[in-house]
Amino acid sequence: MRVLTRILNRHTEIDGELGYFGLGSWWLSVFSARQRRRMEAAFQCPELPAGARPLTRDRGLLSVQTAAELLILLAHRLSEHPEDRALACLVLAKAEERAMAENDLLGLYFTYHQMIRLHLRWKEHFLDAADLAFAACHKQIRISAQAARTFCERYPGKPLPVHLGYQHAATVLEQEDVCSRAIEICKQAMDEGWSGNWAWRVQRMAKRLSERPPTVTNISSSGMGPV
Repeated sequence: MRVLTRILNRHTEIDGELGYFGLGSWWLSVFSARQRRRMEAAFQCPELPAGARPLTRDRGLLSVQTAAELLILLAHRLSEHPEDRALACLVLAKAEERAMAENDLLGLYFTYHQMIRLHLRWKEHFLDAADLAFAACHKQIRISAQAARTFCERYPGKPLPVHLGYQHAATVLEQEDVCSRAIEICKQAMDEGWSGNWAWRVQRMAKRLSERPPTVTNISSSGMGPV
């Protein structure tokens, strides 16, 4: 009986990177066979041996150290075509879940980075893409101070990368003429040490604010206050 069980289970066991990081059950339960083939095909590239299946069979071909890192890479491979956006969203949702569960702060930071990139890439194709990108910006900003400290601890002496969440949020707010809040965001990014042209952006928006005509408040005939 035990031998038969092993034989039957062999058909559902997943090896490769997904198996190593304990993602086999998720892979089989969330995605159809067609979707799984589509995602496997995303890793058919000149950098890997012909016929390689790093996700489910051939471990060690991808330079990934965590579950979140693997899933972010998979989502990146699925970002080339708009029809794959739904798959990429499911993958990134799992990356967020695993990074949170494993207290993988940098994994969480880069998950949100990839979410923003994905939705901005296809914002002309999907009505919800702009809102989803902005929501991911807020998530990334929420952990930015902790992420900055973790970066400095792990990579001492290296500058922090560009923070896409701060960058895009400030751009959206400036476009919507909410310059005061956009300036606050840029100053926060600058104070935390993220790379970017923050000082120039602050100066530009401050000039824009200073050039606005003064606001006129209508006073009631009694002189007691605004109408």
